[in-house]
Amino acid sequence: MKTKLISFQLGYLILILLLCCISMYSFAVPNTRGKDTLVYKSCHNTQKLTKAQILNLNSSESILFYKPRPFEFITNVPSDLGRFGKAVVAKKNLANLGLILGSTAVIVAFDQPILDAAQQFGRFINLDPDRKFVRAISFNIGNFAVPVLDIPQNLNSAFYFIGEGWPSVLVAGSFFGYGIMANDYRARQTSSQLAEMFFTLAITSQVLKRMTGRQSPFNSTRSGGEWHPFTNLATYQADVSNYDAFPSGHLATIMATITIIAGNYPSSKFVKPVGYSLLGILGYAMMNNGVHWMGDYPVAIAIGYTCGKIALSRGQKKIPLKASLSGYKSSLLPLFFGHNGYGLSYRLTF
Repeated sequence: MKTKLISFQLGYLILILLLCCISMYSFAVPNTRGKDTLVYKSCHNTQKLTKAQILNLNSSESILFYKPRPFEFITNVPSDLGRFGKAVVAKKNLANLGLILGSTAVIVAFDQPILDAAQQFGRFINLDPDRKFVRAISFNIGNFAVPVLDIPQNLNSAFYFIGEGWPSVLVAGSFFGYGIMANDYRARQTSSQLAEMFFTLAITSQVLKRMTGRQSPFNSTRSGGEWHPFTNLATYQADVSNYDAFPSGHLATIMATITIIAGNYPSSKFVKPVGYSLLGILGYAMMNNGVHWMGDYPVAIAIGYTCGKIALSRGQKKIPLKASLSGYKSSLLPLFFGHNGYGLSYRLTF
């Protein structure tokens, strides 16, 4: 039995690494790195000259990727939180907000029978719902053990692990490594945006969890779980699972990861189908093991999408290629030739 568990753990780790490598190979196809240029970028109510790379998406549109600044994935977080708050109350988003809250209210009303049906299906297909992990990496602070990495020991736990953060961290690291080696600003921006999203999403979801205080299904004391809004911090920390179900941070993380990668690699058509499939599998696994209710999901998906879009907007800019009346397409862009070398590039396509 012990040998089987070790084999499962090693196999799962190898699978994750292979997926990262396959993903990077698929993205890093020949001639996908943009051409170096120099552009003006808005920064603190002013315009700043910055390095960038431009890549043609198709015959009518190009996309500009700015060179990431060191640690901007941290320095952008306060502004991201402000932009998130503005996006929530923006007039153009009120209809979507109403749809999200309305769907959440309807699902919450039926959460218990939905959960019961999901777990019954798990028993029917013999999918072990128990959360089984083995501690792989940890460190001690005084007498307090800080867990870093737990490896799943059964299939449902492996599905649950998808949203734990480590797969997204490995993907971000893969993009960063390739971006540095190939001097690819798009890959480096993707890595930076994923890291930025981790911080913004962690703060946003944790604030909402403490505001709502919903019980996790496996710890619920009534049908649908109790809600304890604005729980005292000490009480919350003493029994986290009694208060942190809503919204799902796991689902929000996967949604944000999909949004960022798909936004930076729009020509990679497999990102959304694969990503959304994993999103659905994760959502089911978290109901099967009793960690989340289905009603925890609509807000989580909306948060992940919004945080992903905010991070995405900082590192890229889409540029339409204007066409003349005769059908010719042209563009005029600044160029960066090297150290103190500047110029203009005029491109005519016919």
